[in-house]
Amino acid sequence: MHNVGHPASGVRPLVLFGGTFDPVHRAHISAARAVSRVLDGAPVHLLPNAVPPHRPQPLASGEQRLRMLELACAEHPHLHPDGWELAQPGPSYSLATLQHFRDQHPNRPLVFMIGADSFASLHQWHQWRDYTALCHLAVVPRPDSPLADDAVLEAFPETDAQGLAQQPCGLRLMLKRPFLDVSATAIRQALAEKGRCPALDDAVITHIHRHDLYNVAKLTPFNQS
Repeated sequence: MHNVGHPASGVRPLVLFGGTFDPVHRAHISAARAVSRVLDGAPVHLLPNAVPPHRPQPLASGEQRLRMLELACAEHPHLHPDGWELAQPGPSYSLATLQHFRDQHPNRPLVFMIGADSFASLHQWHQWRDYTALCHLAVVPRPDSPLADDAVLEAFPETDAQGLAQQPCGLRLMLKRPFLDVSATAIRQALAEKGRCPALDDAVITHIHRHDLYNVAKLTPFNQS
């Protein structure tokens, strides 16, 4: 692990938000914007997984998922689609991604966005304690998520946005909202049945139809009006 020092004065944290983004939806963007806003306009890198190690494989290609991210983030200057994981061989492990960005930014506060449901199971992750030496956590609430394990709460003491910026890693920021309660499976089902879904940006829906993603070709021609 890289030894980290104190962050330079005035340097905003760098936020990492990983996921399949299959497809990216409004709750993803809302959560990323909320974290950026709380952290005084910190940049958020949204990284689609190439091969998620513990989830079914994405239906859309990495290239298509990255393009949908670019469309969804186009009007949000603090959000940055990032294809780094897509360019790596093998499964997309968070630790490897965090180590890469830590090597690139040795002393900068590095913030890993995580849903409250994942935070509750963090103590079951492989080498989870190594995260404390690599990043802070920004925990995004989800409805009815269980409480996190005491060991995780102790390993990542809670702080506020100002405290997060004072050291490179090892703390936790608990967001109040928004809830990440949108199901990608339900979105894909709605697309296959109706060709539309209010949880998706219009530009993303247009792209899905243009490239026949998620089994929309069987529908009547897409009406963009």
